Amino acid sequence: MSQPAPALAPPAAPSASAVRFDGLWLFSPRVDVSLLLVPALLTLFSVWLAGTTGEGVDGYSRALGRWASQYVLFNGTHVILTFLLVGVRRELLHTTPSQARLLVGGSAGVFALCFALLWYAGERAPQLNLMLSAGIHLLAAHHTLSQVKGLWALHGLRARVAGVPSLSEAERRLQRVFVPLALVLMMVRTLAVPVTGRAGDFPLVNVGQAEGGALPYGTTWVLLAVWGVFAGLLVAALRGPSGTSGPRRLYVLGHAAVVAVYLVWPAWGVVLSAGIHGLEYFFLTGRMLEPTAREAESKLRGGAVWAAMVGVMLPLIIVGVAQSPFVPLVDAGTGGAATEFLLRQEPLWTLGVTVTNAIVLAHYFADAFLYRFRIQKVREVTLGRLGLA
Repeated sequence: MSQPAPALAPPAAPSASAVRFDGLWLFSPRVDVSLLLVPALLTLFSVWLAGTTGEGVDGYSRALGRWASQYVLFNGTHVILTFLLVGVRRELLHTTPSQARLLVGGSAGVFALCFALLWYAGERAPQLNLMLSAGIHLLAAHHTLSQVKGLWALHGLRARVAGVPSLSEAERRLQRVFVPLALVLMMVRTLAVPVTGRAGDFPLVNVGQAEGGALPYGTTWVLLAVWGVFAGLLVAALRGPSGTSGPRRLYVLGHAAVVAVYLVWPAWGVVLSAGIHGLEYFFLTGRMLEPTAREAESKLRGGAVWAAMVGVMLPLIIVGVAQSPFVPLVDAGTGGAATEFLLRQEPLWTLGVTVTNAIVLAHYFADAFLYRFRIQKVREVTLGRLGLA
């Protein structure tokens, strides 16, 4: 008679802090990590260059970092991709009875109004131009933070589709607080607190203060302390059961760190957050432009998607070239030929900048309606394109 098989010991319960990464990335491990890493490396390089040259936050290094985040990492050029997306994937225009009017007519109206305001302010009303700059700065920060919240929600959906724990109630409460809290802290920091503790320094966005900021530089640490409390609650909320999404933890805590960098070093935080935002939007739009299973005959797929996006962005990239921080370097070797050439093209380049800024504002308007996930039909169509329906 054979001996009975020995009883197997029950498997050890996994650690409560164990996380899962496989199958939970929004794009891929390489892309998801690069979305945070590449802008961080750009920011660190800019900081290192500023320290090496001793110029601080007022010189060439900061200008180089901001330009690269705008035109190399797509923050200043991705805005046109919204209109490429709704032009190619037309079902996005019909998710609600008013969606087409909002996305086409509404965006066109916003573009015309903003173009007129920006042109008039630039030519005739410098004080209005300062106020418009502050307003655009506020809208840009809200738009960037809203995208973070949106991708945070997509990470939760990715986890639910994969059958692992999604957002807890505590995490959902913090998710709802994220945009308004971060926005208030960031705007106080950049509109009222000097960039550095140097006497006579200005806030990051100068809206006409006579000298220094409306609040003392020491306010920075109060703002950071408030954000630190929020970040601590976030860490606690993310300590979910075994199998919780590791990519979501990386994403959310990464962006909590981005806000902290912004509060301490706003001149460099702008470079970091703008670079991440541009790359995220570029890859998100690329995913949505890819054909679904029902669009098997679509010719816009694979490399053609990326080529179409770069092609549409090309006019904005050319405007960026005219604003390049490399123009002074070219001037140094050519006796001012680059600047002389650009001056001969006026008012073409100024018109290009004004058009770009008007497209930026129209893009904010369009995105506010394009990604209304609280509406069922919008959610079905948009998440279907992302593979998260």
